[in-house]
This record gives sequence, structure tokens and C-alpha cells, in this order.
Amino acid sequence: MSWVSKRPILLGYFNIIVSVIFIINIFNPDLAQAKEISLEEAISWGIEHNSSLKEIKNNVESIQRSLDILETEYGFKTQISANPVIAGGFETDEEEDSSSTTSTTSPEIKLKTSKLFSNGISIQSEISLKEEDWFNLEGLTEGAKRSLSVSKTIYPLIPIEIEQEKYSTSNELVKEQRVLEWQQGVKKIDFLETYFSILRLKEKLVLAQKNFEYAEENLTKVLKSREIGEAGENQEMEARIALKTAEINLLEAQNNFQQAKANWYLDLGLNEDEEITLEEKTPFVEELTQKIESLEVDLDKDNMERLMDLVISNHYQLKNNLLDQEATQKEIEWQKANKKPRIDLYGAYTSKNNVWGIGAELSYNITDGGKQKLEEEGYRVKLENLKEDYQYIIDQLALEMSRLLNQQKVLELSLEEKIINLQKAQLEKKFYQEQFQRGLISKTEFQQKLLIIENAEIDFKSAQDALLINKLRIFHFLGMSSL
Repeated sequence: MSWVSKRPILLGYFNIIVSVIFIINIFNPDLAQAKEISLEEAISWGIEHNSSLKEIKNNVESIQRSLDILETEYGFKTQISANPVIAGGFETDEEEDSSSTTSTTSPEIKLKTSKLFSNGISIQSEISLKEEDWFNLEGLTEGAKRSLSVSKTIYPLIPIEIEQEKYSTSNELVKEQRVLEWQQGVKKIDFLETYFSILRLKEKLVLAQKNFEYAEENLTKVLKSREIGEAGENQEMEARIALKTAEINLLEAQNNFQQAKANWYLDLGLNEDEEITLEEKTPFVEELTQKIESLEVDLDKDNMERLMDLVISNHYQLKNNLLDQEATQKEIEWQKANKKPRIDLYGAYTSKNNVWGIGAELSYNITDGGKQKLEEEGYRVKLENLKEDYQYIIDQLALEMSRLLNQQKVLELSLEEKIINLQKAQLEKKFYQEQFQRGLISKTEFQQKLLIIENAEIDFKSAQDALLINKLRIFHFLGMSSL
């Protein structure tokens, strides 16, 4: 077979191989390229998949289910029963010895329906059919016994028990939702803080890599110089020590970067096939920075009273405490109402004799062994404790507000220091360039000086990051979060 005739076959094999390789690269996660996502997408993902936030979400869903279960109490309820069901037939002879142990009750089927309304009205209906009418079409209508009853408590005017449970459960749901919202804000700031930290670790890793390469170059240069007698053993040892130190620093920088990144991905709940784009400036961060700068709030301790007014108005712990106080006050009112006489209205109808009637029932607990008094006292103690807790929470929040403001001042001063250091480093850079060009310092010395200057730039950016993060924490604390 000639080459010309073999060529189509070879091309066919080649196409098959290329297709197989392409499919393997698509479906093999180890070979497929990681999917890149932005910082904003990563934070949104983390809010949905972070383990600690998931736990709070599960609590919210659990409370919501409890509320839904309570709501089912207002649905129509239907029950069917047959009594008794005994094989062998039944005797209904009136002359049968009363001492006989044989059941003389005729089987019947009952269908009961009930409906409860949130205002306390309860409706119940029942249809019963004796055995002799089961297969009698005429008996199905004439023999069926029907009854209907309606009842409602008209005094005291308090919510029914289910409504009280719904009120309590709804409050728990609101409180847990506030906790979730607050913790989501905290986590967003934590995610962003870690992002900045990883960025700086990446930059330090680059510096460590440069330092290692410079140390390798220097050792190579020293070894060549020693071959021609221009360097001694001591210089070689110093170069080897410098290289080993650079290698250790590089390994530490790699470990720090990889560990921080892995922990961050775990906290975000990211999959292994996703990669967050690490960029110095992103539209998300720039927009966030502009929002923070546009907020006209005096973050000074002299403005503490105004800042605390915002905290007291917005902090979830205080809101939840006030909600508990309101609920406890209602429980006290309901408890007092239970001491009063109770009046129930009711109406009933039965088809057996076509009888209907309406009436009222009055009841009053003359004594209950002191139960209600003890319960009321318990609610009052609970209310007093909640009021004390409210003030204690305010005191705690004031301390935290003071700490954040003090931290802000320290970070502002730290940034000023880093700016001065950076300006100094930039002046030194020009000086060292001139020194190097004149041959007054070696290339190795010049490279080391440049690394120091680059490290000063990283420190400056870290100070900027810390200041932005602290501002975000303050505004979140004030209830003015921009994330």
C-alpha cells in the first residue's frame, strides 16, 4: 500500500486521537483548567456556602418550619372512624341477659370534620351511619345522623393558644434572621480582609523568589571569582549561607501563601476546580472604597454620643432584646387575663330530632394552688432581667465602639508612618541607582536595596488595606455597611 493510500487512514487515526485527548481534558478535573471567578463572585458564593452561616440558615429554616406547622392548625381536619369492627355479627336483642359479656353495640361509621379560625371560632361537624343503613340508599340520607357545633371564647379578649405560639415563634424567626444578616456582614468583611492578606502574601512570595534568584546569581559569581583567585573561602561561605537563608524564606513564603489561600477557600466553601482572580485593583474594591469615602461620618471619639445613637438604633442585639421585652410584657398581660372569669358562647344542631340551641358557659378558677401567681412572678423577673441586659449590652457596645475608634486612630498614624517610609525608600532608590552606576556598590547590594524598597511598598499597601477594613467594621457596627 502506497503512502498516498495510507494517508487518509493515518489522518483518521490522528483525528480520533485528538478527539480523545480533547474529551479527556474536558471531563478530567485534574487536567481541565480551573474556572476563574472574581472577588465579588467569591464573596457572594461564600455567603451562601460558608459553614457557620449555613448553621444559622438551618436555624432560620427550622423556625420557619415550626411556624408553618402551627399554621396547619387552621386547616380543615377530617377524621373517619368505624366502631366497633368485630367479626361474627352482632346481637341487639333487648331481652338479652345484661350480664352477658358479648358486645351489643351496633357498628357505625363516623365522619368528623373540624375547622379552627385565628379569631378563636371553632366549628365541628359529625356524620354517623349505623350498620343497617350502610347498603341502604334510602338509609344513607334518612338514617345518617348529622350534628354541627360552633364555639368561641368572648371573654377575656386574648389571642388563642395557637396565636400565642405563632407570635412567640415569629419573634424567634425575626431574631434569628437579624443574627444571620449581621453575621453575613461580618463574614463579607472577613472575606475581603483575607483577600487583601493573600494579595500581600503573594507579593511577598514574589520578593522571596527574587531574593532566592539573586542569592543564586551571587553564589555563581563568587564561585567564578574564586576560580580566578578574586574571592576567598569566607566569601563563598557567606554566599552559600545567604542562598540557604533565601531558600528557607522562599519556602516559608510559599507555605504562608498556600496555607492562607487554602484556609480562605475552605471558609468560602469553594470547589477545587475554581480559582479566584487575585488582582491589585478590581472594580468591586474601587467602588467599595469610593462608597466608604463618600460616607460623611465623623469617626472621632468626640462624636461618640452621636455614633452610639446609631449603634443603639441599629444593632441587632438591642433590637432582639427589645423584642423579647415586648413579648414578655404581652405574656404578663395574657397571664393576668387568664385570672378573669371566662365566657364561652356555643351553638349546636343535631338532625336526630332536628334540635338546635345556643348558650353560654361561664367558668372561673377560684384557686389553682398559686400556679398563676408564680408564673406571673416568673415573667416579671424575666422582664427585669431583660431590661438589665439591655443596659449591659449598651455598655458592651460602647466599649467595642471605643475600641474600633482607637484602632482607627492607630491605623491612620500607621499609614502616615508607612507613607513616610515609602517616600524615604523612593529617595534611597535614586541614591542607590547612582551608587550602582558609579560602581560604588555591587549588583548584589543594589538588588538587596531594591527588595527593601519593594517591601516598603507592600507595607504601605497593607496599611491601606487595614484602614479600609477597620472603616468597614465601624460602618457595619453603626448599621451603615456598604458591602
